[in-house]
Amino acid sequence: MWEANFSHPFVQGIGQGTLAEDKFIFFLEQDYLYLIEYCRLLGLLAAKSPDLALMGKASEILQAILSFEMDLHRRICADFGISDKRLEETRPAPHNQGYTSYLLKTVYQGDAADAMAALLPCLWGYNEIGLRLKEKGFPGHKHYREWILTYSADEFTQLTNWCRDWIDSFALGQKADKLKQMEEIFLTTSRWEYLFWEMAWNKLDWPV
Repeated sequence: MWEANFSHPFVQGIGQGTLAEDKFIFFLEQDYLYLIEYCRLLGLLAAKSPDLALMGKASEILQAILSFEMDLHRRICADFGISDKRLEETRPAPHNQGYTSYLLKTVYQGDAADAMAALLPCLWGYNEIGLRLKEKGFPGHKHYREWILTYSADEFTQLTNWCRDWIDSFALGQKADKLKQMEEIFLTTSRWEYLFWEMAWNKLDWPV
């Protein structure tokens, strides 16, 4: 599943600089809406945190998304003539709405570990994609290059590694049923990540 995300033609198109720009714009518009909801979920994670360390890290990631990641979307979209107002007024596509609804239900109903298991695939997946595409060399397309640089940045990698370490530490000594629950959440979110790439590649929106 993890390799399927990296091998998806949308991701490879970014790395090779061959992705059609209309697909990339559709992705940015939908991802912008996704990130708004992701930030809200990070706020819930902070509220559920059993300690100040996790509360602080959730807040740090939230601020990084608001200040840097979403700014990347705004700047690139501005180059294509898309205003901040249009971004915020975009209607979430079916896959986007389904994904964020699943995350909201999982984070709201679960504990901090469930929330982290739900939110980690996005953070980790984008970081790994950024790092692997960077290793292959940057494309000539400036916006795709900037996208890769953002998700392969040291700061992004450090945040990802902290969250991975937290999950690993929490898992020590947990009962099998709790670990199974977290695993299923992680895998389900990873499947939604793949569907998000599919949505962007095919520009899947509401038919009516």
